[in-house]
Amino acid sequence: MTTPEVVEGIVAELLPLVRQFARGEYAIALGGAHAKGTADSESDLDLYLFANSVLPTDERTRMTVAFSPEVTGAYSWQDDLPFSDTGTDFYFRGMRVEVWLRNAERIERTIAECQEGVLKRDLVTWTTTGFYNHCALSDMKVMVPLEDPFGIIARWKLQVGGYPRKLRDAIIAEHLPAARFWPDNFHYKSAVERVDVIYATGIVQQVVHNLLQVLFALNESYFPGDKNLGVALDHLPRQPAELRREVESLLWPAAPATRETLRAQAETLRSLLQDIEAMVAGSVRPG
Repeated sequence: MTTPEVVEGIVAELLPLVRQFARGEYAIALGGAHAKGTADSESDLDLYLFANSVLPTDERTRMTVAFSPEVTGAYSWQDDLPFSDTGTDFYFRGMRVEVWLRNAERIERTIAECQEGVLKRDLVTWTTTGFYNHCALSDMKVMVPLEDPFGIIARWKLQVGGYPRKLRDAIIAEHLPAARFWPDNFHYKSAVERVDVIYATGIVQQVVHNLLQVLFALNESYFPGDKNLGVALDHLPRQPAELRREVESLLWPAAPATRETLRAQAETLRSLLQDIEAMVAGSVRPG
């Protein structure tokens, strides 16, 4: 496994390259598993560049290839105009590096929207359930500033330091009814009795996701996205007993796909819904 000292050295070497991708004011931060302290041998290195204008994809790729003979596999993606989100990915000394370029004005708007309880989701291919706007606040809270000459990240960190009450209420209001839709639905029951594994599995995943969104909101903890979600669950102070084990058994029953297995799965799903509904009911307090 790459040690923190090695990662620190690689980051320091790559900063001059990443800095050149920006036009005008910028900020650079370390994100992902290395910022959260959860990195393992499978973790890549996530660097974030925030700016309102960046170089086009072809130019970034050429600069990356020319930067060092130790760079391999460089490519840039999603050169969208007007600039919103794009990236440049490569390997450096055998380590996978992903440079995420984010429009700073869009981050500003996203933080303001979340503080007012406005929820948005982008159905992008690089995350299994879509990218929620409030995930940007989760990312920002754990990021480690590397260069912030204009105080951009410092300002954002102050803004995301407290969990917005309106965001909490909006997430519960959207995701709890969505979770309630399926457990006693006729079509889900029919799928169980038919042993329609593909349909039933999609329903279970959808309900579990909605319940986890509710649970993070109840804990006033930003939903961190899909990756390594089990580790994030372990740190939530308020949750049903044996939650991680129960969620993992729901998503991976480790048993033949029989009618009995699907019935047991459905019962566990109803029980988890009831537990989280009780937590929501117990958390209601005057606004």
